[in-house]
Amino acid sequence: MPYHARFAGLDWSADVPLDQFDPAAEPAPGAIRITRQDRLSNLVPSRTVGRARISDNSVRFDWFDEVSFELFDGNRIDWQPGPDWRGRFPVSFFSSMAAITLAWRGIVPLHASAVVLNDRAWLVAGNPAAGKSTLAAELVEAGAMLLADDLTALSPGPAPLAWRGRPAMRLHPETARRIEQIGAPEPTDDERGKLLVRPVSRAEDRAWPVGGILLLGKTAADGLGPGETAMAVGSLLFRPKIVSALPGRALVRAGLLELARTVPMAIVPPVSGFGRDERAARIASVHDAIARLAGVRSAG
Repeated sequence: MPYHARFAGLDWSADVPLDQFDPAAEPAPGAIRITRQDRLSNLVPSRTVGRARISDNSVRFDWFDEVSFELFDGNRIDWQPGPDWRGRFPVSFFSSMAAITLAWRGIVPLHASAVVLNDRAWLVAGNPAAGKSTLAAELVEAGAMLLADDLTALSPGPAPLAWRGRPAMRLHPETARRIEQIGAPEPTDDERGKLLVRPVSRAEDRAWPVGGILLLGKTAADGLGPGETAMAVGSLLFRPKIVSALPGRALVRAGLLELARTVPMAIVPPVSGFGRDERAARIASVHDAIARLAGVRSAG
C-alpha cells in the first residue's frame, strides 16, 4: 500500500512508511515518489562526495550495507535494500536524503531548528552539539510552536520562508520530560541517550516568514556585521559538501546570500546547565534577542 506524507511543504509518497514525516492524505499531483527497485541504475557519477555519487540528473546515496537511494531530478527516489536492511528507512533518509532532495529542487536545507513566535519563524542555529534542539524545546515549553528540529527547509527570495519540518525532536531525557508531548518518548540510536519526542505544540503546515536567526555562541551581542553574518549563514547549510556539488547549487547559494542580506542575526548564550534558573536566564536572553531583531527588521 502507498504511504503518503508531508515535509517541508512538499508531498511525498512511498511504498514503506515515512514515519518521521507527518502523515498525509492522498498527495497532490507532482508528489515525490519513493519506490523500491530490485536494482538501481548503472550510475556513472561525475563526482563523488562522501556517501553521494552525483551525475547531471541523479544522485546516489548509500547508507552502509543497509539501503541505497537514488534521486532523479528532485522528483523520484528509487531505493534498494541491502543485506542489513531493517524493514524501515534509517534516520539518514529523513535528514541527509531529504536535504539532498530539497537542495536539488532549489530549496535551502539549513542545519538549524526553528520555532514560531509572534507569527514569525525564528531559526536556532549553532555548531553541532551546541544545544539547538534543547533551546528550541525550551522555547516550546515557554509558549512557542515547533516548526522544525535540526533540519529546516527555506524557500529563498526577498522574504525567505521557512517550512514545517519533522514532527519529532531528538532531546536529552531531562529536556524531554518537560515537553507536553504526543505519546511516549521513543529511544534512538544516539550515543548520548537522546529520545525522540513529538511535541503537542507545533506550527501550522504552511510557509512562515523568517524573523531572524538566533546563533548559539560564547558571548551575547547586539548583532553581527554584514560580512560576519554572511559567513555565519553560509556555515548553516545542511550536508554542505554534498549540497555544494549538486546541479542546483547555484540556487541554494543565492538563497543563502539572500538570507544573509535580508534576515537579521543575533548571538545568544550557549546552552549550559538545565536548572530552573539557568533555563529562565536563557529564555529571557532569547526574548531580548528577538526584540532586538524585530527592531532591526522594523528599522530596515
